[in-house]
Amino acid sequence: MGYCTIADVQALNAKRTYGASTTPTSTQVEALIEQVAVEIDALLQAQGYTVPVTTPDNFVNFLKYVNAYGAASLAEASMFPETTEPGETAHWQYLEKKYQSFIKAIREGEIPSSLSPGDTALNVASYYTEMDDQDDFPDPAFRKRAEDLEF
Repeated sequence: MGYCTIADVQALNAKRTYGASTTPTSTQVEALIEQVAVEIDALLQAQGYTVPVTTPDNFVNFLKYVNAYGAASLAEASMFPETTEPGETAHWQYLEKKYQSFIKAIREGEIPSSLSPGDTALNVASYYTEMDDQDDFPDPAFRKRAEDLEF
C-alpha cells in the first residue's frame, strides 16, 4: 500500500487529470504510487525500519510527500511518450529533482534521530562522524565517515 493517494499526485500535477480514459489512467497512477512505495520501503527496510511505516505521524506525512513526488514524476513522464527523454519538460524536471532529493536523504540516513527505527529515539554518539572508541555509546543511528565529509 502506498503512502499517498491519487489526489496527492493530482495536487502536484494540477493541470493533469487522471481517469479511465486519460494518459496515464487513474489505474496506472495507482500502480505508480505502489511502485514508488516499494522503492521507499526497500530503502527504509535496509536501514532497519519496519515497513510499511505507520508511526509517527510526522514521518508518515513525510513519506506521503516522497511517494507523491515520485508517482507524480512518473505520471508526468508517461504523458509524453513521444519524447526521447522524459526530462524534456520543465515540470518533470522539477518533480524528479524533488523526488531524488528526498530519496537521497533517505538513502544517506538524513532522517532525524527522533524518527529512527524502534520505539524510542536513539541516543546517538555522533551523527556526523565515526568515533574510534564507542564503548560508552550506543551505535550511531546514521554514520558518516570523516573521509566522506567536505570542508
